[in-house]
Amino acid sequence: VAVRQAAEKQSSDVTSLKTLAALDEYFHGEESSVNKYLIVLMPVNNAVVKQTTIGNYRAVYLPAGKRDLKTVSSEVTEILHSVLVREDALLKSFQNFLGAREPKDKASMRSLSYHQGYDILFTLVNPQPDILDIDWSIKEAVEAYLSPMVKQLSDYINLDIKSQMLFFTGLRRKPHKDKKNSGFYYEETDLPHTINPLEANLGSHASNNPMLNFIVYVPSRDQHPLHIVLKNGEKVKTNSFLSPQWGGIVVQNLPSPPPNSSLPVRVTVDMKTVMEVFLTQLRLLMDFNIQVKKDLQVREVGNDVIREWELDNWLRKKCLENLATSISTLQSLTALLEGISNIVIQDDIGQQVENAVTGIKEAHRHLSSGQIARAFTQSRKALASSEKAFFDPSLLELLYFPEDQKFAIYIPLFLPIGLPILGSLFKAIKWIKTKRKQKPKTE
Repeated sequence: VAVRQAAEKQSSDVTSLKTLAALDEYFHGEESSVNKYLIVLMPVNNAVVKQTTIGNYRAVYLPAGKRDLKTVSSEVTEILHSVLVREDALLKSFQNFLGAREPKDKASMRSLSYHQGYDILFTLVNPQPDILDIDWSIKEAVEAYLSPMVKQLSDYINLDIKSQMLFFTGLRRKPHKDKKNSGFYYEETDLPHTINPLEANLGSHASNNPMLNFIVYVPSRDQHPLHIVLKNGEKVKTNSFLSPQWGGIVVQNLPSPPPNSSLPVRVTVDMKTVMEVFLTQLRLLMDFNIQVKKDLQVREVGNDVIREWELDNWLRKKCLENLATSISTLQSLTALLEGISNIVIQDDIGQQVENAVTGIKEAHRHLSSGQIARAFTQSRKALASSEKAFFDPSLLELLYFPEDQKFAIYIPLFLPIGLPILGSLFKAIKWIKTKRKQKPKTE
């Protein structure tokens, strides 16, 4: 922990800044290292920071006021523990991945576990292409909204983004007729039933990476307009919903063609609105969304998609999850090898186990010194090595031939052959004994 007082010029510069974005950009160069945070005590008369605020980088702004040092220290400690580091969430996640049978929260059930890469598929579903010719400019939208996120995560995971259009298909679940207003709607209980029929038409997924699906659905003319409503009857403002560990769907009600118009009519999807919804859903699925208390203000994420302190938190959490998974995998491998007495362990399996143990130790060392990026890299290596050792083909072959099942496997094979051989052997021994008793007579 280092403490210093602002220089006169710095105080003057801060006073001249009129927006939170400008203030955050000003202090961005002060501390931009991973896992290091800057706490700025703002003057009482500052018009920008009126309550405790967390920026997009690694700075927290506190209005000092007339509070004593003890109160300010307690607030800083609370922010570090509950928001920037989230010790309780990290401990719970680590224990769950070690195999503890604790109830999972919504965030852990919703988000994906760590993988080296993720496939993201954007799909436009147009049930009536003969009526609507839809332009959705997905290439430009991905470049504008997702490229910053891909760049931010390029050192840690690979994001493979694809898109497609589906025609003459839709949500086979029949919506409810809105009697009060002209239109149709889906209730919350209907939403799970809309995914499975649609998923069958999304195409095969020829990849080892998890797939995230984001679908823009344009209702057909006989279901227009289509809305999603909550249990209390209110319409969902974004007209979208999210499916845990799968993706999300946005229902886009485009204008119906006017009478006597030439078909198909050219219409355009509002990609700004759609991509904002998809980015929010993507943050939830990849576990970047962090809930904060109401008395804390957080700067809007903007074009960066992921805040730097959120990335720190993600690295820290995924590092611990990788370590817990590696340890659990090695323990399972140990139990497996102890259960099979005649197993032969090849040298490459032993090398993978050694690499996994080394990675765990190195990750622990880097975590102790606060170098979470390096710790994450080592945990990723440990996870890959432990899983490669556990799922080695030479070990998998022996799993189906344990010692106690060999008799059940081989007796039906060798018993029909062995009985005639044993019978012949018995007769041969009997014949030899008989010959020995009949000694030849000598004169």
